[in-house]
Amino acid sequence: MPQFEPSSFASQIFWLVVCFAVVFLFAWRIYLPRISATIDNRHQRVDGDIKRAEELTAEAEEVLAAYEAELTKTRADAQEQLHKAAEAATAEAEARNAALTEKLSADAEAARVRINDAKQSAMGNVSELVEDIASQAVERLIGVTPASGAVRKAVDAAAGERS
Repeated sequence: MPQFEPSSFASQIFWLVVCFAVVFLFAWRIYLPRISATIDNRHQRVDGDIKRAEELTAEAEEVLAAYEAELTKTRADAQEQLHKAAEAATAEAEARNAALTEKLSADAEAARVRINDAKQSAMGNVSELVEDIASQAVERLIGVTPASGAVRKAVDAAAGERS
């Protein structure tokens, strides 16, 4: 193998140094700046993405806070409207109950008046009937027709004793 011959070592070392120098120069002047620029671009892009993500996170938190505040306000408004509706329904029910109570009281009073009128009428009819019956009973028992004033006084006296 010719590479392992000691007489060609010097030329091999020379060409090794030349090739290494050329590769080193290409790497140092061309490839390393490109790689460095690519790494810097990636760092800048990652940093920009992180900064944008932080901005979006802060914006999302603000939007969430605004949403929660609006939701709380809406819930409070809904509770207030529900409370007002309940109060209105209660007031309406109370008004209806008052009107119904008034109507029932008026109806009950009218019924009492009718009952008293009927009672008075019945009592008047009963008094007349009692007077007729008492008059006919006296006539049959003793055979004499009593005077209507005397029968009325006797019936009133008997009714007064019962009361």
